[in-house]
Amino acid sequence: MAKKLITGLCAAVFVGALLLGPGAGWGAEKRLVIATASTGGTWYPLGGGVANIISKYVANTSASAKPSGASVENIRNVGGGRVDLAIVMPDAAYFAFKGEADFKADKKYDNLRALFATYPIEAYFYTVEKTGIKTFSDLKGKKVAVGAAGSGTEVFNRMVLEMYGINYDHIKPQFLSAPEATEALKDGTVDAAMYLLGTPAPTLMELATQRKIVFISMEPEKAKAFCEKYPFYSQVTVKAGTYKDQTQDFNTVNYYGIFICNKDMEEKLAYDIMKAVFEHKEELDQIHVAFKDIKLENAAKSIAIPLHPGAEKFLKEKGVIK
Repeated sequence: MAKKLITGLCAAVFVGALLLGPGAGWGAEKRLVIATASTGGTWYPLGGGVANIISKYVANTSASAKPSGASVENIRNVGGGRVDLAIVMPDAAYFAFKGEADFKADKKYDNLRALFATYPIEAYFYTVEKTGIKTFSDLKGKKVAVGAAGSGTEVFNRMVLEMYGINYDHIKPQFLSAPEATEALKDGTVDAAMYLLGTPAPTLMELATQRKIVFISMEPEKAKAFCEKYPFYSQVTVKAGTYKDQTQDFNTVNYYGIFICNKDMEEKLAYDIMKAVFEHKEELDQIHVAFKDIKLENAAKSIAIPLHPGAEKFLKEKGVIK
């Protein structure tokens, strides 16, 4: 299949990939499936952009992105050999590799391997002015949107709440997407929300046009303790003025989403994917402003599972790791 037809035949590629399974193909061509997240987020277009780069620049290989339920689902599909690559949260990958947290009742996914880190995503904890909520302690007894049940976001939020001695017995968790939480905050059906979002986050920019947002900062000592316990996170400040009527800095943590694959991926293929992505990264920059923050020097950030040998070789050649 000619490379220039890949974009136009994306749907056909995806259907074919589902029918044939990951890594299957016609003739010598490898056909890869990249699992992302919902179509409303940034991971789906990122996966599509990487798929196009692979299809154009990796010999005898085509790829397509598919929407998914995000990190936990993606990990199970990569670990089970049902998709070839995926974008996931680093903590979910770490717990899956160790067989801990939400994967304790499942199994160890120690066949996961990391390729590269993407762009920073901040943890947002927020409410609207009329609720009177200012601190994490104020969340007790309140309806709090925590993300889809079993999602990487929800797993993360439980970790944060635990740092404050709070669990789901203390709040009324609402399992909503970020856009659903925005609507619920507007009409008062939830009191607060906790989400992992790129900055500036469109859903917060929209909310700020209709309500005064109150950000719930992590105290520096709490953020430091959290990052020491979970070293794939870093302390960060969202500066005042990032959002309408935001008059104070917001202290929080962030992470880099990571691309993963199965350990059984050929070393040369993993290397070629890395080479193609970073040699043609400007093509990703044109898709979304957040993708400009995907940088070679940050490619090993937030990674707490083993690198794939092909990725490790590439990053060593570029001096990113030793």
